[in-house]
Amino acid sequence: MGYGASWSLRDHDGVLLAELAVTDGDFPWLYATLRPTEAFAPLRPIFDAELRAMRVTEDGPDDGAWERAYQQVRAAVVLIDPDGAAVPEFLLHVEGDEAWWRWSDEPFDDDDDDSGSDGEPVSGNQTGVR
Repeated sequence: MGYGASWSLRDHDGVLLAELAVTDGDFPWLYATLRPTEAFAPLRPIFDAELRAMRVTEDGPDDGAWERAYQQVRAAVVLIDPDGAAVPEFLLHVEGDEAWWRWSDEPFDDDDDDSGSDGEPVSGNQTGVR
């Protein structure tokens, strides 16, 4: 699932929203060019709001705004790997025609001692910003 691989974003009905052409990686993050379809346009504000909330959280106290914004992203899209399988857990950011994400083949266990309250791992770079 390296460079040049094509991932996709779909809605929960299977409608293609965007293709993600992998251009780079820095474990655990993959970076890609976003190739949106017309169906992606209504979701652009959700991704914009998630980035704004993430940047506020990076610069100040966390009031849960990012988690709420990200839940809207997860409620709207399904990440599909190059083999055509839905990825059970992922953290995805979209800005312009760029996307970056990390994923897990297994659902996060909310009861795991190594996870935060939202199931995201606590350690490591959560933003993927280089």
